[in-house]
Formats: sequence, structure tokens, C-alpha cells
Amino acid sequence: MRKRLWLFITIIFWGQAGQIGAETIKLVRTDVIIDFKEEGFYKSIPFIALQGDLFFITDNFAHRVLEYRFRGNTLEFLRAIGRPGQGPGDLMHPMDISISADILAVKDESGISFFGLDGDFKNKFPLLSWAETMMFTGEEIYTTSYDEAKPNLIQVYSRKGESLRSFQNKKSLYPIRYDIHKGLSTDQLGRTVFEGLLRRDGQSIYFLSRRFGNVLRFGPSGSKKGNWELSQILGKNEKAKAAVNRKTFLEEGFDLAKNKGRIPHNYLFEDAQFVGGRLYLLLENYDLVANKVKPAIEFVEIDPEAWAVIGTYTADVQAKWESPANFVFIGDKRNPVFLAAVRSPGEDEKLCIFRPEANVK
Repeated sequence: MRKRLWLFITIIFWGQAGQIGAETIKLVRTDVIIDFKEEGFYKSIPFIALQGDLFFITDNFAHRVLEYRFRGNTLEFLRAIGRPGQGPGDLMHPMDISISADILAVKDESGISFFGLDGDFKNKFPLLSWAETMMFTGEEIYTTSYDEAKPNLIQVYSRKGESLRSFQNKKSLYPIRYDIHKGLSTDQLGRTVFEGLLRRDGQSIYFLSRRFGNVLRFGPSGSKKGNWELSQILGKNEKAKAAVNRKTFLEEGFDLAKNKGRIPHNYLFEDAQFVGGRLYLLLENYDLVANKVKPAIEFVEIDPEAWAVIGTYTADVQAKWESPANFVFIGDKRNPVFLAAVRSPGEDEKLCIFRPEANVK
């Protein structure tokens, strides 16, 4: 009886800590100085990655990946990887990057290309189904497919492009009723519903849904190890977004014409990283409940084992419509430091370092 009572109290405690008792930590921002040299300019920052002191940006408009040396608060341009085209070593609108050891994997419109960190092309294979996101483990490529012809969400390939396995039935996760939607193709609807990220923590593979907040954990073979909901531990805003997205895209239907041809963003988070047994989220900055943009950039630290928020990190915005896009983690659990891409209307996207105020000398 005592063990059951203690378990009940512990569950209540963690449920409260996940929403109320978590520590709020103020962040101080430092702009990253970029030595572009002659070739290192970018127009936007869709995706970023960090491997050691090497920093990578996908340059979607120029069909390449830019590589820099990261030191202190400075990026020194090293080289451009890839060139426009569809042949070996070519890229067409690179959309995602993932690094393992000394190999860079780049997903573009036609497939997956592999490069050394020195920019040398290794090999490429085509993707025969639409893929939303990609993760490279060193030996295998994991993608999420929103192709209606693919019954499973996660597809796994070898370095050579051989299809190895697939898992997580899409209908059992989010049963799409195509008949209740207007103006969206099946591919558009599938991509909207299954927008998310693939991440890894040790041997576990995670899928994180941006719109509905589900966090699915799998073993390397695809066996499901857990299923959690971010809306249970985040704030009222994220709960409201998850509820609205479910109502719109899974229950009542979406009319593209009535929404002036635009699909509402309404993400719970923009980016996520697993580091040292912790899950860090960069929250999306629109407050759906208050119907306004939040005046802060927010990162959340989650303990996956307890499924509780244990820290919230905030920095004031510097412009009215400023919004974060993605981030990499460059600190540790004792001193979390975030390097994030930040967008401001009418300005080039910039990179900023966010450090806890107490650790800034």
C-alpha cells in the first residue's frame, strides 16, 4: 500500500513539475560574427548542423551546403559543398542535413547525397517516395514518408539506397479522412499531417510531431518503446495548438480556399535536439490563445524518463515579428547554450548564441 501511495504521489509531483514547478532561466543573446569571405553568403537558413567545430547551413536558393569553422562567437567560411544540378555531387534545393562521424548526408528534391566533411562527394541515391525529414546514423538513413502509397511513416535505407525496413503504420497514428478536406492534394495533406522530426538518443529513434505533439520512441529495428504527448506537459498555448490541429486536420476538415490558400503554421515547436538524456525544444513563438506573437524566444528542457519539463530558457525578442527557426546545442546539462537561427522581417536571417544569464561573465 505504501509503495502504491508513493508512486501516486510521485506521478502527481512530476505532473505538476512538468507545467508549474520547472525553473525559468533568463538567456543572454550574442550575435554570431560571420566571416563570409567571397562565397559564404546565404539567403536563408532552412537547416543547420554542428559537428565538432564545423558548422553547416543549407543554402536552398543556391543549391549547396555552406561549411564554416565555429570558434567562440565567430563563423569562418571554409567551403561550399555541392552545386546546382541532378548529377553526382549536384544538389537541387537541399532540404535537410544530418551528420554522423565524418560523413555529411544531404536530402534534396531528388534523393540523398553523401559528402566528406572536406566537401568530397561520396555517393548518392534517389528517393522514390516523398520524404519530409531525414536522419543519418552512420550506416543507415531514416526518412519519414508522407507518400499515400507508403503505409508506414518511417522508411530505412542503407548507404547505397537499398530499402531495409519500414515501421509505424500511418493510419494507426493519424487516420486521415481525405473526403472532409477541400483544395488539398493527398500529398499536401499527408505532408501537413505528418510534419515532424526524426532524432536519435543512443540506440533509440524518435519521431516528434510538430502539429500534434506526439513523441514516439523506437528501437533500431522499429519496435515501439513508448508514445508520449507534449501537450500533457507544455503550456496552454501548446495544448490549444494540438487541439486545434486535431480538430482541423483529423476531425472536421480543412478548406484551402476559405483560408486564402494558406495552411496555418500552428506548430508546437520549431526544432528539437536530444542531448545527454534530455530533450530540448525550441518552441514556436505564436501564442494561439492570446492571438499574438510572443515577446520571447523560448527553449524547454524535458526529462524523457519522468516526462516532465525541468527547465524553461527565455530571451527577449529584439524586433516585433522576430521568430526563431532552428538550433543546435553547444553546451551541456550544467551550462546549456543554444546556437539558433533567428528571422526578422525585412532583414537577413542571423545566427545568435543564447547563454544562461548567470553564466555570462
